[in-house]
Amino acid sequence: MLKNTKIELLEVFRKNRLVMSLSWDNIKVRYARSVIGPFWLVLATAISALGLGYVWSILFNQDKETFIPALCIGLIIWQFLSSCIQEAPNCYIENAPIIKNTVNSVLIFPLITIIRNLIILGHNFSIIIIVFLIYPPKINYNSILIIPGIILVIGNLIWIVGILGFLGARYRDLPPAIASMITILFFLSPVIYKPDQLGLKAYIMWLNPFTYMISLIRDPLTGHSSPLFFYAVSTTALLVGYFAMAIMIEKYRYKLPYWL
Repeated sequence: MLKNTKIELLEVFRKNRLVMSLSWDNIKVRYARSVIGPFWLVLATAISALGLGYVWSILFNQDKETFIPALCIGLIIWQFLSSCIQEAPNCYIENAPIIKNTVNSVLIFPLITIIRNLIILGHNFSIIIIVFLIYPPKINYNSILIIPGIILVIGNLIWIVGILGFLGARYRDLPPAIASMITILFFLSPVIYKPDQLGLKAYIMWLNPFTYMISLIRDPLTGHSSPLFFYAVSTTALLVGYFAMAIMIEKYRYKLPYWL
């Protein structure tokens, strides 16, 4: 049943250098002729995170030593996640010439989208290092949980971007629809606050997938551990999501070039 999916996965591993090369090329093209390149995003993110962190810590009467690092990490993770989701519906459309004229795994293009944003995330991580130098975090055994957290987040992003890519190629109204929802999702996600601050109304956050992704990375970085059910939900979503993506690949893999 999943014969095509297995072939696609093997093709991705075989062409891993192509994926990395195309990801780097996308970054180079985006910031061609720029003096500092993607560090413009780092500068903008740093100003927003530090400025908003200082102001909101006063408005919300929060301890700066805990609020500012949590806000900076939350904003940087949100930027990474939202960029992946917003670019997902166009991941096949913008690579239409390659898809039509070469034989490659369809999974390559969602991976390019994610790796491209991971490179930008790596640049933005310098902000977190600076913030940690000012407000040292609590380093303990919980910090090790950053490894399974990142694996679960990236693993889930692969099937999310892959499915949205297929849907975006088929239905061209999807990109603007997602763009219009991102702002609402920002305020429904624990970026500028934590779920436990909502008290009894925290259940609203559990319906938002961004809640799990942000917490799985931010909590270990700040010396805390995410609730166990965060890992259970994310693992379940990973298995169900890959099965759904496999079905989509089996049904629509060879229809994709005709949609582009």
